[in-house]
Amino acid sequence: MPSGEGRFAQVIIPSPLKEPLTYAIPPALQDQLNIGMRVLVPLGTRKVTGVVASLSPKSLLELKEIKEILACLDDRPILDASLMELSRWTSQYYLSTMGEVLYTVLPPGLRVASQKFVLQTKSVPMAPGLDGEILEELHKKKGKASLKTLRRRFPGADLYRAMERLVARGAVMVQERSVRIQKKERDDVAGEEETRTADVQSLTLTAEQQKACDAVQERLENGRFETFLLHGVTGSGKTEVYLRLMEEVRRSGRCSLILTPEISLTPQLLDRLRARFPGRVGVLHSALSPSQRWAEWWRILDGKVDVVVGARSAVFAPIPDLGLTVVDEEHDSSYKQEDGLRYHARDLAVVRGSIIGSPVLLGSATPSVESFENCRRGRYRLLELTKRVEQKPLPSVEVIDLRAEIRYGPRKTEDRQRVMGHQSSAIGLFSSRLKEALQENFRRSQQSLIFLNRRGFAHFLQCRLCGFVLRCSHCSVAMTFHLKQRAVLCHHCGFRKPAIQLCPGCGNISLSAVGFGTEQIEQELNQLLPEARVARMDRDTTRKRGSQERLIRGWEKGEIHVLVGTQMITKGHDIAGVTLVGAILADLSLNLPDFRAAEKTFQLLSQVAGRAGRGREPGRVIIQTYVPDHYTIQHVITHDYKGFFDSELEFRRSMSYPPFSRLVHLRLEGPKAQEVQAKMKELGIELGARQRRGPNTLEEIEILGPAPAPIEKLRGRYRWQILLKGKKSAPVLELARQARKIIPRSRHTRLYIDVDPYNML
Repeated sequence: MPSGEGRFAQVIIPSPLKEPLTYAIPPALQDQLNIGMRVLVPLGTRKVTGVVASLSPKSLLELKEIKEILACLDDRPILDASLMELSRWTSQYYLSTMGEVLYTVLPPGLRVASQKFVLQTKSVPMAPGLDGEILEELHKKKGKASLKTLRRRFPGADLYRAMERLVARGAVMVQERSVRIQKKERDDVAGEEETRTADVQSLTLTAEQQKACDAVQERLENGRFETFLLHGVTGSGKTEVYLRLMEEVRRSGRCSLILTPEISLTPQLLDRLRARFPGRVGVLHSALSPSQRWAEWWRILDGKVDVVVGARSAVFAPIPDLGLTVVDEEHDSSYKQEDGLRYHARDLAVVRGSIIGSPVLLGSATPSVESFENCRRGRYRLLELTKRVEQKPLPSVEVIDLRAEIRYGPRKTEDRQRVMGHQSSAIGLFSSRLKEALQENFRRSQQSLIFLNRRGFAHFLQCRLCGFVLRCSHCSVAMTFHLKQRAVLCHHCGFRKPAIQLCPGCGNISLSAVGFGTEQIEQELNQLLPEARVARMDRDTTRKRGSQERLIRGWEKGEIHVLVGTQMITKGHDIAGVTLVGAILADLSLNLPDFRAAEKTFQLLSQVAGRAGRGREPGRVIIQTYVPDHYTIQHVITHDYKGFFDSELEFRRSMSYPPFSRLVHLRLEGPKAQEVQAKMKELGIELGARQRRGPNTLEEIEILGPAPAPIEKLRGRYRWQILLKGKKSAPVLELARQARKIIPRSRHTRLYIDVDPYNML
């Protein structure tokens, strides 16, 4: 930086601050500071990390004294020009501050900050009131606690006055320390990698695979941006196409990025990547420790990898020369962040590709309706793989009408058992056809997969006499009964308590389990197949680190005969021994209050059906449903994505839902129901008034609501919402910006704005 051109810097702080802050650049840093570098700056009484957004010879603020930058934390920018531009685009489109975007982009180890700690220095007589309570808390914490912890422990209390009194008495001292991962830790962790190997034999591409590779290869050679949608049936070899293209990118001296919905659920993909690119694969996802993420970030930035693989946050990976971006299972809702910065990683991958001028490849057997419509409109180019590799047939799909099964099916007394007063019957879980198929598959030493997208043993506990339902104290939902834990749990906030049969409503011993989940399915399978090894894969069985991979590895080796699970088992597993898939209650997700309900159901059922028949033996799928005639189920039977797309598109067009409109979801949350309701009604009235006073484009927007959220109370906070719907993005985003001004941040209520929402429950 030439002398005199940058006496001041605009610095972005990873926080909700609306604008960058101006700092003076000390003479010692004049020649080394650049845009995209991390710096340590004073903010109030703290020292925090920021990133330089711009440099100027003049201050943009009329201030008598401008604080100086304290230190430059790196010897080069950690965010290049393209990532800075992507961050700005993200901030504008998702209506967030640059600080909030930066908080998401930077891994925790790079967000250096100072923290104040309170240390107990000597024992003094306990004082009454707040002073004594603080000393008691410090005693519990072994004489040390952060000021942040104490603020959470004593909300609303005047901690600073209390600290002054305690310091004056000599009871405590306050220290400020920098919280960061040191370079030594970074070096120690760098390069850690699973040594597992995978088959690296050269495979001959099918004609369809070669055609797809050639289309993307043309763009790679020209160095031009284009978005491709690789629509390939399950087992058609999409991953091999990704690998061939990434090898071509490596030969040109550039790097590739591959996003996957949940990396911990797809160890096979990591195996294949590490076999093709030994020692040159970078991994980024939230399950890594801060030190591991720090190490991987710098390893990528240093150019020590050829391929970066990760979940949604990896879209911000600091790849120096990105030549290709792949988004596997692009339809998956996991790419949408549901808290903090509510971005969609698939969409940001496309934006990043357009910024740097490199192709983006989206892949799926069941593409999102929006992506497939983009192909129809010419925005994306469609590439198709219509057949499985080696001409393996797609599995046959059989539908069981549960209405007829219950009406005419036999009931056997030996199938029945009582749990928490619950009369369960295997006929309610497994149809006679599915039971026979499971037994036959086990006799043939083949593996089976059972899918139910509901964990726990029973859906809820209800009184047989008065109808009382046991609900969460913090959320307006029923609590799920878990037999193994002998407890009822709220799957939204985590609240739990012991399960009892005494009804709080009428006082009788009459609480009974209603409905079923994966835990009960597992129990029934153990009774149906007593000699088989049955395992369960859901959030309850995969909480411990590494448990997911251990389950999948055992499944791969054939150590598990029957695997039962939630949607976790549908994601990309390629197990040759699986020949039977059963979907227990296939229409469960069809009943959700969500315009994407049919799409999500089709995707789930198609993906889980696709796990069958990937080996030498043909696959078979049995779907149990109460609505066999629904167009979603009918198109699953024939593996007809395009037929489903046409049916779904007509529904979306008739209701003016995406892709025929753009949505922004406004949700207000707070601890007091009446306050939230009143503020949201005021917001609705004011938005309507501004719409009428604004330009014609605002008049085309529908304001739906305000209304209570489907889950009105969640984690102790009441929720009301408004949905903005319009033909074009810009007017809808502008009206949403007005909402932020009408209801600013406050201590009690908070307005959340979700652009292109996926979850509105």
